[in-house]
Amino acid sequence: MAEQRFQNLNVVVTGGAGGLGKAIVDAFARQGANVISADIAFADEAAGNPIIPRHIDVTDEASWLTLMDFADAALGGVDVLVNNAGIYRPNIPFEEMPLDVWRQHLAINADGVFLGCKHAILRMKAKGRGGSIVNMGSGMSITANPSGAAYCASKAAVLMTTRTAAGAAGRYGVRVNAVLPGAVPTEMLMGNMTGEDTERAFLARMEAYSPLGRLASPEDIARAVLFLADPANAAISGIYVPVDGGNMPGA
Repeated sequence: MAEQRFQNLNVVVTGGAGGLGKAIVDAFARQGANVISADIAFADEAAGNPIIPRHIDVTDEASWLTLMDFADAALGGVDVLVNNAGIYRPNIPFEEMPLDVWRQHLAINADGVFLGCKHAILRMKAKGRGGSIVNMGSGMSITANPSGAAYCASKAAVLMTTRTAAGAAGRYGVRVNAVLPGAVPTEMLMGNMTGEDTERAFLARMEAYSPLGRLASPEDIARAVLFLADPANAAISGIYVPVDGGNMPGA
């Protein structure tokens, strides 16, 4: 039997209903963790191992408090938080970006990460046993896309939130890092297709950006999340890890 690196640890993953989120939830569960899979699409369910669906609106601070209170009562606290929930509305020229769409991206992708980090650090600090937070950035955290300006801005904010949170939380033994996925064949990526694209041509174009000639899979992203969350990597904090087949900015 393979070693279960997260045996008896309690993990919360937001955006657990999506392609990346489900892969991350499943990966932690296979490694022995108790996992709360939190998503706005879920209704609350009672505790049951190893995966517990719970509702969350990551833009709402009261919703975070409810989730953290549940994790304390049902599992004894949170050891790992993965801030994975996100939104992307593609193909909007910068100068035509509606303000409400801009604000929606910032609310979910940036405010949601801030609130998750804030409340996870407070709970982990109170428990006194350390912990790990992994935030989901994007290749567009560091590469500008004029037709995805709101997403770029919100995901760039994730990187500085990660670094400032890591600086604040280190004294409590809490590590904060980020994963930056490149193109991953999920529903969110396929939403970038235009009326001129076929699925095969679109995916081939995405693959061509990678020196490895391949897209990352949801499982590739999950492995990076688990690496950063692993208690064995106790000296790693405040970094971001691109998982994009070598698609470096500006290449």
